[in-house]
Amino acid sequence: MRRSAITAKDAMRQGDDSQSGEGPNHVRRRFWLQLLVALCAVLAVTRIEIPPRTRWSRHTRLARTGPLALCLLGCWLQVAGRPAPRLEVFPKHFLLHPGEQIHYTVCESREGNQPRCPDAEFATQDPEIVRLIKPTGLFEALRPGRTELVVRTPTSERRVTIQVAGRAETPMMAVPHSTVREIVAKELLFVGHANLDGFDHTAVAKPGIDRLVQEAKKNGWTVVYWVSQEYPDWYTADRHPDYAIISEGQEHQIRVEAQRIVFAGGGFMFCLVRNAQMTLHSMLKRNVAPRIHFVFPAQAIWRGPADARPYPAPMALLTTSFARCANDARAYDEVVVPFLDRMIMQFPVAGYPADPPAPPLSDLLKDWNIVVRFGDRFERVYRRGDSNKTLLVEFQGV
Repeated sequence: MRRSAITAKDAMRQGDDSQSGEGPNHVRRRFWLQLLVALCAVLAVTRIEIPPRTRWSRHTRLARTGPLALCLLGCWLQVAGRPAPRLEVFPKHFLLHPGEQIHYTVCESREGNQPRCPDAEFATQDPEIVRLIKPTGLFEALRPGRTELVVRTPTSERRVTIQVAGRAETPMMAVPHSTVREIVAKELLFVGHANLDGFDHTAVAKPGIDRLVQEAKKNGWTVVYWVSQEYPDWYTADRHPDYAIISEGQEHQIRVEAQRIVFAGGGFMFCLVRNAQMTLHSMLKRNVAPRIHFVFPAQAIWRGPADARPYPAPMALLTTSFARCANDARAYDEVVVPFLDRMIMQFPVAGYPADPPAPPLSDLLKDWNIVVRFGDRFERVYRRGDSNKTLLVEFQGV
């Protein structure tokens, strides 16, 4: 089989098979550390004293040095028996197209411990095939071929085979959010953080987002992608939105005017809710429409895992959060109310950006009615205002 005909599955299998848990430098370091600790233990017991002491002083010395020797011996046994941490590279996407950019993250795991993502050194064996753009792990595939990604931490090394093949990938022409003044549309679709090298490294929301984008384009909606320069490996099938806007956390101060706005991507309780905050703030501050309609399609939104495991635990669809609830009333209380509380009262979410627009979002919403709807079967008033202004928050696919 020619190299250019290799499949993505084969490339990922080769990448996994070619990764070793320890590099040669780390093995040598462990050997010398074990030897040093063992030598210290021996010297602590057998040290010769000059001039010779009495039998009693030798007994005293042995009583003093014995615990030290046992301690050092215990340390040696612990070091000798403890396996080196295993390095894993995410996302597990090692078949790249020419022109594709990707940010790899390294996580370190030991049996029984939570994984952590330490600082690492990145390199490639052949930078003419895949080159390192930033030392943090951002790479670009240049031409067809095969090379090795080399990752090192102070304690371990890992090598991954990367294959570059297929048609060239043209980067999306994105602009900073600060350069976009307004977006006016009848119906608007926002897609954020649909990137394979971000938190959703298993692309759990990709099928739902792809269907939604296809529907939006068929019906003439305006499509906006919030893209990242730090994590640029966008995973949607469509790469031709009406707007591609650079925003690392979906923050913006763009004037938005639309009858209906659909929010997709993630994460549900962080960047997606920040986008909803910023969009709503803009609409309330500058527009006079008495009705605003926000839609959240659960099958196209990802959130953190249910058991709150840290990265690299796979993300989950918002549909799973609703499915765990016994009924619609419980889903409203356990999923929707915390989301709306955060959207309204924590502006901006997580304190980012540091210079949010004024006034606070809660002040702008004081006299608004907020109604929540699950399709056509469930409706609940989250907040009742003193006017005929209504924010309708609709959850679909739940």
